[in-house]
Amino acid sequence: MESEVRDLEPDLRSRIRHENAVPLMDALHAWMSAQRNLVPEGSGSGSG
Repeated sequence: MESEVRDLEPDLRSRIRHENAVPLMDALHAWMSAQRNLVPEGSGSGSG
């Protein structure tokens, strides 16, 4: 993505980055939440 926006104005680059990053972060959060439900309570990763 960076190579595609390299020559654009800074404000436009920022907007495009944001438009692309938000859906990716939302998908990552959903995946992480689903994975968390698979970890047993009391395990090192499941505590908290």
